[in-house]
Amino acid sequence: MARRRRETGLDLVLAAPWWFSVVIAVAGFIVFQWLIPAATATSPILKVFGPTFKPFGYFIGAIFGLIAAVNFFRQRPAHLGARSDPIREYMPSPIPPGTPTTDQVTKTWEDMIERAPRPEFKPTAWSLELLRRIEWKRFEELAAAFYREIGLRSETIRCGADGGVDAKLFKGDSSEPSAIVQCKAWNSRPVGVKPVRELLGVMTHQNIPEGIFIATGAFTNEAIAFAKSNPIELVSGPAFMGMIQKLPDEAQQRLLVVATEGEFTTPTCPSCGIKMMWRKSERGDFWGCSNYPRCKQRFHVASTM
Repeated sequence: MARRRRETGLDLVLAAPWWFSVVIAVAGFIVFQWLIPAATATSPILKVFGPTFKPFGYFIGAIFGLIAAVNFFRQRPAHLGARSDPIREYMPSPIPPGTPTTDQVTKTWEDMIERAPRPEFKPTAWSLELLRRIEWKRFEELAAAFYREIGLRSETIRCGADGGVDAKLFKGDSSEPSAIVQCKAWNSRPVGVKPVRELLGVMTHQNIPEGIFIATGAFTNEAIAFAKSNPIELVSGPAFMGMIQKLPDEAQQRLLVVATEGEFTTPTCPSCGIKMMWRKSERGDFWGCSNYPRCKQRFHVASTM
């Protein structure tokens, strides 16, 4: 794990939840606009200075209000963004030619495509290609299972708003997590500094000493530099593959079962936690939640036939 650098007050404010800055803005405004003038009004000497504090209320309110707005848009869940919903968090990679497929329909995710493999297809050994074909939720479950294999107690987070945490790690019988894990099944682009910075914000808010960020792909140089100055371990796809392959053969096989049981390439609905269904419509094919119309979560696809 990287060592934590000395954090400034500004670092803590920027890493804290957005509503923290709102509280500071409102409290500062009230204190300098009303409380201090009211407290000094009864003194013939101090009441002259009371009104001079009022501009500080506007200043603090404006500064922390701006920080709150910045943190809100930086920290808000991905599914609230117009072009940054959970659909785009799951980024499958192209499957090499010759892979068995059920048809020639491909699903697109930003600039990447992947053919739907046959349900009966079962890999018999670990490979980086397999790691990058696992759907996003199964990848999180695999990461949690790996840490159980090395002796830690791990708990995964249910589907829905995970608050920037996919799994919590515990040592022994401790009720407090020693680390939190965030996963990204991104293959076509590296993970940037923004998700890593958000992980630090969760660590700070929940008072958790260490963070682990695992991706199927790579990380940008900015993300790597940020992690090195904080107690965050970045694990790329090749590095995670190497960690798995260093385990005893029995442990590797147990993880292989976790990774490939059932429809391991079919995406899970981020809201309901159930497998999605391939659907067709006049506007194009898509993965849709089985709970439709109660849940309208969908992953858009396109046909190449």
